[in-house]
Order: sequence, then C-alpha cells, then structure tokens
Amino acid sequence: MKAGRILRRIIQNRIIAQVPELNAQVYDKTSKDDPYPNATMGPSYWSPDDADCIEGKLWTGQIDLWDNASNKGALEDLADDVAAALRGFADTADVAMHPFEVTLVRVMDDPDGVSVHGVVQVETRVETDGAESP
Repeated sequence: MKAGRILRRIIQNRIIAQVPELNAQVYDKTSKDDPYPNATMGPSYWSPDDADCIEGKLWTGQIDLWDNASNKGALEDLADDVAAALRGFADTADVAMHPFEVTLVRVMDDPDGVSVHGVVQVETRVETDGAESP
C-alpha cells in the first residue's frame, strides 16, 4: 500500500478514536443517506520532498466535516476537536512520517442551503520507497 492510502487510513482511525461526537462516521466518501454529523476524506496532494539519500513527499490531506445543524458554532467545535486529534499525531507503524501539522481550519455554509461544511487540512512529510516517486 502506498503512503497516501496509509495516511488516509491513519487519519480516519485517529478521528474515530479521538472524536466521539462523530459516532465513528468517518468515511472515505459519504452517501446522501449517512446521518449527520459525519466526516469524509477530501482531496489530497503531494510534492516531492527528497533529502540527501531519502526519497520523500510533502503530503497534504483534507478532512471534510458535514452537519445540517442550524448553528455553525457546533460544527466549528467539531472542527476544533478534529484538528486537536490530528495536531502533532504520527503513527509510524506502517509508514515513516513526521507528526501531522494542521495548516487550515474553516467552517462555512454549504451551497445546498441546508448543510454546514467544515474543512481541516493537515500536512506531513513522509518517506517513500522510491516506487512512488514521479
């Protein structure tokens, strides 16, 4: 399994373990029938981050939070909890990684006019085996 997939799994497992308000509703992709609030794995990207004889990536991932509450403050609290769960966390059992840094937290109205949408963006440096590099 490549680093990106491993990192997504690490994030999902950490949120499930540390943010009980989500009731383990942390998905790679949600469906319209999933109850609120929930979290989904949003976009991710990486850029090469090689050093000396170590091949690596600077990986950025987004966690999307969703709720249909009439109060954005509740989702802001949830976004803060997700950020706190990920900030400084690293799971090096399956990948050589630096601790996550939270680089963005944002809460906004969703264009559907009903939902509120939160974004937590994290970044980490990860070593790769060379097979993943461009």
